[in-house]
Amino acid sequence: MNEIIENRFNSCLYPEQIRAQITVRPEPLIALSDIDSRMAAELLAQALKQIFVPNEFTIAFIQEMAGRAALHSRLLFSSEVNYASRIYDPPESEVVPVCLTGLAGVGKSQTIAALRKVLPAPCDLTCNHYHGSVSLVSHWYASARGKASGKGLLSDFITGGRVPSQINVAQLLIECRRRANRDGVSLVVLEETQHINTGLGAAKVTDILLSMAAIGPPMIFVSNYSLVHKLLRRNSEDKQRLLSDPRIMLPDEPGSADWIAYIDECIRVSNGSIRVGRDELATEIYRCTFGIKRFAVQLLKQAYIECRNAGRQDIALPDITRAYRSAAYTISANEVEQLQTLALSNWKSTTHLDLQCPFELPAAVKSNVVQFARTERQSRVSAKVFDSALTEGERAAKKQLQASIKEEVELVKPSRRPPVAKVTEEEQAKAFFDYIDGGKVSPKPD
Repeated sequence: MNEIIENRFNSCLYPEQIRAQITVRPEPLIALSDIDSRMAAELLAQALKQIFVPNEFTIAFIQEMAGRAALHSRLLFSSEVNYASRIYDPPESEVVPVCLTGLAGVGKSQTIAALRKVLPAPCDLTCNHYHGSVSLVSHWYASARGKASGKGLLSDFITGGRVPSQINVAQLLIECRRRANRDGVSLVVLEETQHINTGLGAAKVTDILLSMAAIGPPMIFVSNYSLVHKLLRRNSEDKQRLLSDPRIMLPDEPGSADWIAYIDECIRVSNGSIRVGRDELATEIYRCTFGIKRFAVQLLKQAYIECRNAGRQDIALPDITRAYRSAAYTISANEVEQLQTLALSNWKSTTHLDLQCPFELPAAVKSNVVQFARTERQSRVSAKVFDSALTEGERAAKKQLQASIKEEVELVKPSRRPPVAKVTEEEQAKAFFDYIDGGKVSPKPD
């Protein structure tokens, strides 16, 4: 219809443009050592949470979703006649939504926030059917947290959340279609679907998702594994309509360029508060977090508290080990160990569905994670076997060597002077006269 409409999505269709827009590199922290340890740890955690170095999955996902939105926009604005007809007589259409799923804390919400940052900002459209102009928006976004029905979610888009009592869901859906076509909405995003009024059955969740998909534009709904497992128990027609187009967001692979880039950024932002080699740090944090970045932030925060408690200002490798075993990290550590156990086993547990991907994963992905977990387990087993094979003397020598290494990274406390041995008066007198006779008395001053 005009150049603005034709080019509105051009800035979000190329990987390098997307990367430049969504990458977030916070400023390095300054003088953490001058602040109380727990307050400094909180500042470190806040800075680490702001880091967003997109991996290949995120870039590809954003490019694909922006491309789908661009295609829908071109169809909607193919001509003024088509645009006007979709407003006055909105067609009934139902799309197959994209299901973005993954472990809790893996970065799904950050990816959606990055997608929304890339999508074009509102712009004005002048048309013969209006007096003045209408503001076009690229997408509609809603959070399903606390919502009890599809009517409540649809109302968010046209009434600002106020649920009209005099309009039923069918009428509300027609109005949403008309409004979406008028405003050029090219993508609908529904986040936190696993929080749809906790306790509601899968039937209600299915009804809400199908209502959103019936608006017309391409749709994304974001969910943890737990909800997807519930939906997989629905009838075939519901599964086909909701779960036929999944996108599985997995943790970065151990040793991958994406994981190393994230660790590099953590080191840079800490500004000297982490004193561990990059490769060693990347391996240790992956072992303790399974590559989940939310866990990585928790672990480094607790590790900083541990290093300050030890009287130091920077994180060393033993601090990460102590943080992993701390009370504050217990819940996360349990999940990491369960994930490692599930990765090594060939069977699916029925008690930890929230940690198990409901879809079949590529063999290459599973082999990389399994190989890392097996290598880690084998190293621990080898260390245990080696320790049990040592003789008493060798074990004592090993402990002495470990103690000497530990002194290099921990604060060395001043040792107490040994107590003076008790001697008799005769021994004291003899020692005194021996000292005099040895000529060690200082000369008298002039």
